[in-house]
Amino acid sequence: MSYAILAASLRSAMQRRDQEAIERLIADMQPADLAEFVQHEHTDTVLSLLQHLPLDQRAVAFGYLSEALQEEIALRLSDTKLAELLLHMSADERTDLFKQLDEDRQQALLRTLAKEEREDLRKLASYEEGTAGAVMTSDYMAVPIDIPVTEALKLVRTKGPDAETIYQIYCIDEAERLVGTLSLRELILAAPDALVRDLITEEIVWASVDTPQEEVAKLIARYDLLALPVINGGERLVGIVTYDDAMDVAEEEATEDMH
Repeated sequence: MSYAILAASLRSAMQRRDQEAIERLIADMQPADLAEFVQHEHTDTVLSLLQHLPLDQRAVAFGYLSEALQEEIALRLSDTKLAELLLHMSADERTDLFKQLDEDRQQALLRTLAKEEREDLRKLASYEEGTAGAVMTSDYMAVPIDIPVTEALKLVRTKGPDAETIYQIYCIDEAERLVGTLSLRELILAAPDALVRDLITEEIVWASVDTPQEEVAKLIARYDLLALPVINGGERLVGIVTYDDAMDVAEEEATEDMH
């Protein structure tokens, strides 16, 4: 069913206050379409409609909303509910929302998070706006170079569901320095007892945390990358910028140029 038909049907169901139809239609909508539908609705209506989605899908739809609407909704949620939503968002979108909040709310949220999530959020929020660090995500797939393929595949199965992409796998040494990459296809097709270090490509296109974000977008477009790894001053892998995020940066730059 097309978005236009779904939107018209959902509007009709809302007017009839048909909760069963509303729930069914929302379940059929893509998160981006639902975000477009609610963009100009009253905040209470948006909250009500989002509640019909499972938490993971709700977080995805929330990520498509404008910053202004996200901020309005965040103000209406308790610290516990907002933290729950944050944890189901991607790391970069979680950080963007966190930065919109005032300092008191930020501190209240941090107190509700586990140590690992708290430190990750603080780190990502600390990077200067307009840099690779500010647009990267920490949800990437990395494996040690000195393990066999069988162990690497186990790591992909375990950590893959939380990664932004698993099609490009980053290979790190014992100090978590980026030393190479390999594709998921290469890993799957390799001999089970082969070592990761014997499969990697050592010619890596990368950015540092302070590389300007427009330069990151250009690198991803130039080399046709799914994602660009980001390293800190010690060559330690700290995140990736995905193709989707790079295109968002390019769109922002184009809009600014037009204005």
